[in-house]
Amino acid sequence: MSSTHLTVNNIHCQPGSQELFNGLNISVSTGEIIELRGPNGCGKSTLLRIMAGLQQPDSGSITRYVDPIGYLGHKFGLASILTVQENLRWTSVLTGAKFDTVRAQEFLEKFELRTAVNKLIQELSTGQKRRCSFVCLLIGKYELWLLDEPFASLDSKGEELVRELIQEHCGNGGSAVIASHAALPLAQAMQVDLGIS
Repeated sequence: MSSTHLTVNNIHCQPGSQELFNGLNISVSTGEIIELRGPNGCGKSTLLRIMAGLQQPDSGSITRYVDPIGYLGHKFGLASILTVQENLRWTSVLTGAKFDTVRAQEFLEKFELRTAVNKLIQELSTGQKRRCSFVCLLIGKYELWLLDEPFASLDSKGEELVRELIQEHCGNGGSAVIASHAALPLAQAMQVDLGIS
């Protein structure tokens, strides 16, 4: 049964002299993948931050029907002075999800991070940090994922793994809003084109 996870209601956003969007309406429901398309500077990242509650629009409203929401931005959302394992446990604490050691090990294995489990985040490569942020996303058991350029810094194997995870997540009743400057390798994604006014 489909249910709404989030709605964007007639929002307007104009930082400085540049209007990013005006009268924008979006609804995100169970099983949906929504792809935000457009060139750099058109407001994709800003819209994701507004959806996540990290930024406010100039007018209009956002209604969130699920909580918490999994947001993955450009900075990975990881504590650099903690280890991979400590970041996973901290994510569980923040989201109220019981930490499942076996499940965590499965995710670390899938993302080829098992040997890095005791490394500090600051010691990882950019690609490894991106992979770790996805493991945290899975540990948090979020229903709605807000992903900003999720395929950045990943090799082809990592891209395929993330694509499969997004499809599996949405196939199991989750939803995802994904910002991308290029077409996503996800056939079922519904496109929302953002342009500069």
